[in-house]
Parts: sequence; C-alpha cells; structure tokens
Amino acid sequence: MKKAFYSAIAAIAFLSASAAQAVTVNYNYAVPLDGSGKTSAFVGIPNVFVETFDRADGSGGITWASNLVTVTTVSGGGLGFAQGSMPNVYAAPANDTTHFAYGPAQGSGVSDAEVNFNYAGLLGTLGSNASLNYFGLYYGSIDTFNDVTFYNAQGGVIQTITGSFLIGLFNGQSGETQSDSSNIYVNLFFSPQEQFTSFSFKTSSQAFEVDNLVVGYQVVNPVPEPASVALLGLGFAGLGFARRRNRKQA
Repeated sequence: MKKAFYSAIAAIAFLSASAAQAVTVNYNYAVPLDGSGKTSAFVGIPNVFVETFDRADGSGGITWASNLVTVTTVSGGGLGFAQGSMPNVYAAPANDTTHFAYGPAQGSGVSDAEVNFNYAGLLGTLGSNASLNYFGLYYGSIDTFNDVTFYNAQGGVIQTITGSFLIGLFNGQSGETQSDSSNIYVNLFFSPQEQFTSFSFKTSSQAFEVDNLVVGYQVVNPVPEPASVALLGLGFAGLGFARRRNRKQA
C-alpha cells in the first residue's frame, strides 16, 4: 500500500437518529497497490477486517465466511459483482481495476435495490464485550439516489448518509465516474452507544457501486461497579483484620 495519505476534508460530526449520539465522518484514504483505487488508511492494523470482493479464484464475490457476515436482498435487484463498466448498468469506481460490488444486479429486470450486510455473526465470535466502531467504504460515482443506512442490533436506525449530501459537500456531479468529488472513500467512526450491527446500501435507480469495505472493532472489558469495588475493598480489609487478630491470639 502506498504510504502517502490524502484528506479531502476535516472530520465532520453528523447527528444520528438520537440527538444524544453522533457518527463522526472523514474522508482520508490510502492508495492501495492492488489497483482498487482507494482504501482505508487502517488496512493492515489489528482489529480490522477487509472485504475487497476479489476471491482467490479470480472471480468477484463476498470473500467473508457466511457465518461472519450475512448479505440479504431486502428489495429490488440485489447485489452484483463486476470489473470495469457497462453502460446504463454499472461503472467502476475511479481508478478501480479490481472487482467491486454494485446493485441492482445485471439481469434482475429492475432499477432499484436495497442490500443489507449483517455482522451479527462476526460480533458473536468476538464476544459480548466487542462492538463495531469503524466502517469504511470506497463509494464510486455517487448518485443523488444512493443511500447508506446503519442499524443497531434491534433494527433501529443509527444514521443514514445520502448521496445527495456527499455530492453537495464536495461540489460533485451525480454519477460522475472519474473525479475525486464523486468517487470518495468514506470513513465512519461510531461511539460505543451506537453499536452498529448491520448496514444497507439502497438505490432507487441504476446503480450504487462500492469497494474495499473495512470494518473495525473494539473489545471493552467491563469496569467493576463502585459498589463491587467497595465490597472488594471490605473483603481485603476483613482479611487484614483477621490476620492481626490471629497474631494477637498467638
């Protein structure tokens, strides 16, 4: 991976579905050596998982085990995988010569799609103290009709980021396939209260295109409650008192 990092804009805080929470977003990225255009600057560090959609046999598809991530078509044409571009169907993210995911899939017969990625399986393997606190994606030729929505384990909406917002932020052009202003690496940082478990790509027309999905997690060990700490202290004090008493009796 190329060592130089790029930043399009400083970190921005978005209000989430709850006014007490916020998702922090920035647009830093690294240039990967595999020809996929842009990727997360966090690739290669511990506690990070990457989905490149490039399988070992040279085909495109989900590379994660199905017990870690479940990909479901919620509505419309579902998810497809491709290299290059096909007019009126999909366009590769700028400078991406590898496989990427898009929707709706070619041949589905519809122009809309909503696809959900659920990481409950991954969280189950990491343990009850783990939470997903980072998500990154290379968002190609963003359109005004593209949305990404994040959900908690109960299905509640944490945050929706619209294509219109991203395009407006960068003064981009909807569907433009080459410029940085319409082909963005998006980094999202979640607070422990948000606990996102899944997200959905949604488009009402042809198409959304994404690559280099990166998920980061943290494991927070519980801190003893003050009452528990006090009881523990009393226990040690009791042991000390018993030892002193035994010495006097001896």
